[in-house]
Amino acid sequence: MAVKIPAFRKKFPLLVTGSLLALQPVAMPVAIAAEQFACQPGAGGGWDCASSAASPTLPPRPANRGTAAESSTGAVAQAGTSKAQRQAATTTDVTKSKGRALASRSADYSHLDWVPREQLTNAQLAETGPYCAGAYIEPSRPGQFDDTPMSEAPTYVSAKATRHEQEQEVSTLAGEVVLRQGSMQAEADEASLYQLENRGELKGNVRLRDRNALLVGDRAEIFLDTGEAKVENAEYVIHDSRTRGSAQYAKREETAIIRLKDGTYTSCAPSENTWHLRGNNVTLNPATGFGSATNVTLRVKDIPVFYTPYIHFPIDDRRQSGFLMPTIGSSSDTGLALLTPYYFNLAPNFDATLYPHFMSDRGLLMEGEFRYLTRSSEGQFGAAWLDDDNDDRKLQSEYEDQRWMYSWQNRSGLDSRLLAEIDYTDISDPYYFQDLDTQLGISQPDFLDQRGTLTWRGDSYTARLNVHAYERATVTDITPYERLPQLTLDGRLPYQPGGLSFTYKTEFVSFQRSLRDGNFFNEDGNPERWYDDRLRGLSRAEGERVHVEPGVSLPLNWSWGFVKPSLKFLYTHYDLDIDQRGEDSLFMEQQFKSSQDRQVPVFSVDSGLYFDRDTQLFGSDYRQTLEPRLFYLYVPEEDQTDIPIFDSGESSFSYSSLWRENRFSGKDRIGDANQVSLGVTSRWVEPNGLERQRFSIGQAFYFEDRKVTMPDSYNGQPDRTPLDKRSDYTSDVSPYALEYMYRYNRDWHFTSTFNWDPDSHRTRSGSAMWHYQPADNPGKIVNIGYRYRNDTMRFNQVTGEWQYGGDYGNCDTNPDECIKDYYKIDQHDFSFIWPVVPQWSVIGRWQHDYSRSRTLEAFGGFEYDSCCWKMRLISRYWIDYDETSLNPDRNDEPDTGLFLQIVFKGLGNVIGGATETFLDEGIQGYRERENQAF
Repeated sequence: MAVKIPAFRKKFPLLVTGSLLALQPVAMPVAIAAEQFACQPGAGGGWDCASSAASPTLPPRPANRGTAAESSTGAVAQAGTSKAQRQAATTTDVTKSKGRALASRSADYSHLDWVPREQLTNAQLAETGPYCAGAYIEPSRPGQFDDTPMSEAPTYVSAKATRHEQEQEVSTLAGEVVLRQGSMQAEADEASLYQLENRGELKGNVRLRDRNALLVGDRAEIFLDTGEAKVENAEYVIHDSRTRGSAQYAKREETAIIRLKDGTYTSCAPSENTWHLRGNNVTLNPATGFGSATNVTLRVKDIPVFYTPYIHFPIDDRRQSGFLMPTIGSSSDTGLALLTPYYFNLAPNFDATLYPHFMSDRGLLMEGEFRYLTRSSEGQFGAAWLDDDNDDRKLQSEYEDQRWMYSWQNRSGLDSRLLAEIDYTDISDPYYFQDLDTQLGISQPDFLDQRGTLTWRGDSYTARLNVHAYERATVTDITPYERLPQLTLDGRLPYQPGGLSFTYKTEFVSFQRSLRDGNFFNEDGNPERWYDDRLRGLSRAEGERVHVEPGVSLPLNWSWGFVKPSLKFLYTHYDLDIDQRGEDSLFMEQQFKSSQDRQVPVFSVDSGLYFDRDTQLFGSDYRQTLEPRLFYLYVPEEDQTDIPIFDSGESSFSYSSLWRENRFSGKDRIGDANQVSLGVTSRWVEPNGLERQRFSIGQAFYFEDRKVTMPDSYNGQPDRTPLDKRSDYTSDVSPYALEYMYRYNRDWHFTSTFNWDPDSHRTRSGSAMWHYQPADNPGKIVNIGYRYRNDTMRFNQVTGEWQYGGDYGNCDTNPDECIKDYYKIDQHDFSFIWPVVPQWSVIGRWQHDYSRSRTLEAFGGFEYDSCCWKMRLISRYWIDYDETSLNPDRNDEPDTGLFLQIVFKGLGNVIGGATETFLDEGIQGYRERENQAF
């Protein structure tokens, strides 16, 4: 039917209920709500209304909680009014609740959609924290996901009884009133609709629902044409963020923004007040995911512990400009420290963060970063500056009190084939990262990258232009060579005649570096000779290298095995320069040649077989494989004594090294070889694809001694052994190489490597690691590990020579600068997080170095975790590295600390953010645990 437009705004469809009632016969003053009506403004200027009973596509009528309607208007009005009055009289004032929900509204807090844990479904339990007593579950209802604009959405009305006063144009609905328009729904014991004032008034057990939000109160005013509402003595719930609060009154604006007077905010369960924010004026914006408040106190058990005139806080995971949680701390390096980050949400694909970091002993460190993401690029800029008040290093070489850092990381796809990359970081002095923490997530190696790369990917080749320099972040190592520039072209021919595969690798690179000379002055102002100044011979050379590596192979693959013969030709040309000191200090075997070539052929045959069978192990079905492998390698000896080392090193022995064509990394050394490697791998695979167990063992057999080594400073000294006379270079066999992996289930696994030398009857290297972390309970973590290695070849910066073994310096000729077994690895590592009783877990780690008889790090403590807050208290001992001398043994200082961390869930880390760093680095599985935690 249609009626004429009354004298009020047409877009207020809720009030059409009064017009419908006015059209009923005068003799029928009471209308029983047996039907629902859907009404919209009509094209002819009137209202188009239809009974929902005639349209099966309309949502079902909201269910009434009563059994029957009242029989008279007076009875309905009196009953409704009496109920509303009784409810208002018994409800507690929310401002006196001290952060808890009102049990006077419902003892089980069901008025806030609270569902106890034992009543949750399995799917709901999966989204609920392990220590939460329940969850806020939004009930399903008609129109819950209706996205029709409010001005176009019809209104659905349900009540036990209605009355309309035509002269005053007031309609009254009583008895479990439900009004719905679009996704918004209002419920109350009684509703009065004032047509002339364009408003509705709800009384008694008022509930206003919108998607993901609930407002509960004693009385409410609502304007359904805009969705505006005001609720008195209000409580609210935001379901997705698991947060709630209360207010003297709450207003919902047309934009869905909620404003609270004397409001509170917490993520604690309704019966708890562990923590809550209380502010005079609180604004919650579900559209942006953030809230703000003025004159805010953070209360713990209703005791104020923190005050701020203004705060900006998240109510979900979305981004918005504002202050992030501050961090307060103290240390011997910085004194009292306060970090107050501010986040700028500039655009969906741009943001920035400013990190003002005040340190009482150093001053104000200003850090900032800008991140961007475009259709073709991603990256970030970062910078920092500090006028350092601390002068502990004022006597040390290269120290600057005006300290700064800037960084740029970028990846740009210039088109579908061309990629540009930049990774550039510069600092004021090499001690920057030792003294100052950064919030920018920059990696902090001993030498910072300053690199730019262009990569072109063709159909069968890859071309790359690379410029790679370094910035020193240490004073205790040799300055590395820089590649200025490096060009490579790698690929394969697009055709394969007879199944042959033709490949090629080419490289041009210019190696340069600026060596320090003279003395380094330590913390006390005493001189020590720079390690760069101790370099001699070809270690002081610079130059250009051209490397060409064509190859041909014939890969033959079958379901039962493979064979791959391969032939390569390696040609390398050097153009070198050297200073006078280097030329005057050449090793006895060395000569300086400014231009030299090297030509080495490499022949290899790789082959393997594959067997499998179905078997059982401990009553379970498996497919067991047996995969033997044979690898023959021949590389003739080529004298490389006069070639300097720019980017090469000797690789450590392992099972994977049995199948390498070169025992050296880089291209400055090509190892001679005439050997065959034998190995076998066996796997146990479950029917579902899980690899339960894997075991590999192998050994190499040598037909000739190895002659090519790293530069040797033997010089005929009677107490020295030439590098090519080492036992592993003259032995007929390699160590036995073993690898083992076992997964008991998907929760824990064991991995191990073991290399045993049959000639010396000793272990060359090995490791064992056991990790336990249940998939259904990632809060349980146990790690037990052990590592041993003492077979490394490395450059000794103290002597300026290559040496085999683990000592730092020369313990025979200069014991004052010697550190015995400095590079030897002989360590165990034990760490765990384990629940002992509900909500309480113990945390610990112990890392011990047996080679130097010292503990590297040890910490222990406990964690309390509840549904809305978490606390950790941890005592820690660690070796702190601070470069005050060139001797690393003098730079190691033990330190201790007591770390307290408190996290209010839904608010953020309140204190002790540094605890996260050493837990993440020290306990394998910690990050997975935190990512999966509520």
